Amino acid sequence: MTTEAPVAEAVPLSTLMSVNVRTWVEETDDGVLIPCLMLTYQAPQFDDVDPAAVEATMRQVAQSLGARRSGEPVPNVGMRLTLRRGVALLWFRETGYALKVQHPRWVRAVEGCGCTLLAVGIDELSQVATLAEVDEYRNHARETGRLFFALADVGRAVGGAS
Repeated sequence: MTTEAPVAEAVPLSTLMSVNVRTWVEETDDGVLIPCLMLTYQAPQFDDVDPAAVEATMRQVAQSLGARRSGEPVPNVGMRLTLRRGVALLWFRETGYALKVQHPRWVRAVEGCGCTLLAVGIDELSQVATLAEVDEYRNHARETGRLFFALADVGRAVGGAS
């Protein structure tokens, strides 16, 4: 008997509007540039949030992108990025919405590489976190299995594409 992967629920627009996007470019040991994009839940400035609700939201985002928990093989989830005039659109399964990313150096790296490493953090992270805090977040999330990864290709993906 074969088991199919669960169908990802559509990520609502309100979720996409509450996601923080961080980009960077890493160089591998053999000198290849890999553009990376991390999505996290934007911690509200004045209100407290329910950690369980944050986790459920970000797990939905990870599932919609086809991302797997750190430590597991990183899946190639196919065409999820569209590039046009220095802007990248990251498409999600089962929805016509895309996340717009306008970071010139990162977009150029994606153009050169043809793909990006996606990372989805399950816990909230302040929009104004310092570079050191982001690095600490990534390291801790990776070690505790609270960071999910996928490799996304550039192409002519459209909303709802899987």
